[in-house]
Amino acid sequence: MEEPDPQVVGAARRGDIYAFEILVRRYQGDVWRLALHLMHDDSLADDVTQEAFVRAFRFLPRYRGDAKFSTWLFTIARNCANDELRRSGRRRNLRVRLDQERPRTPADESVALEVREAVTALPMDLREPVVLIDMFGASYAEVARILGTPVGTVKSRVHRARATLARSLLTQRGERTGEG
Repeated sequence: MEEPDPQVVGAARRGDIYAFEILVRRYQGDVWRLALHLMHDDSLADDVTQEAFVRAFRFLPRYRGDAKFSTWLFTIARNCANDELRRSGRRRNLRVRLDQERPRTPADESVALEVREAVTALPMDLREPVVLIDMFGASYAEVARILGTPVGTVKSRVHRARATLARSLLTQRGERTGEG
């Protein structure tokens, strides 16, 4: 993931609204996609994204640059999502919604649906690291920082998530072809 110009971050830290707007435009889509993967609801993802940027603006003067800006922002977004899940009491009963984006072919649509369902079925502790690494390209070290866990734990969770996804997708294919 490409990092913003340090001068833009510095200006935003000093209260430059236009510089912060540049950061919002750069990361809004990524933060929303992360929120959607965690919340499974478009409107909740909108709320989490908005709250994440409000908090980022409020805490930006405290950003020291110890971590990448994207890592810092994703940590805020994750915390906002977890706060919303706790607030709404929906951790176990989330409603799944698919993106409005249409894949190019029916086969692509079928595979995308299978993958989304399999990712949705993962427990949150496995879903978060695999989404951040496989869908956003974050490093294990960045994810460890975002989640506040050791790198070894992140690697273990990603391994378990990928194994679970593979089993789930193989089972779905077997059921569809009558081989299950």
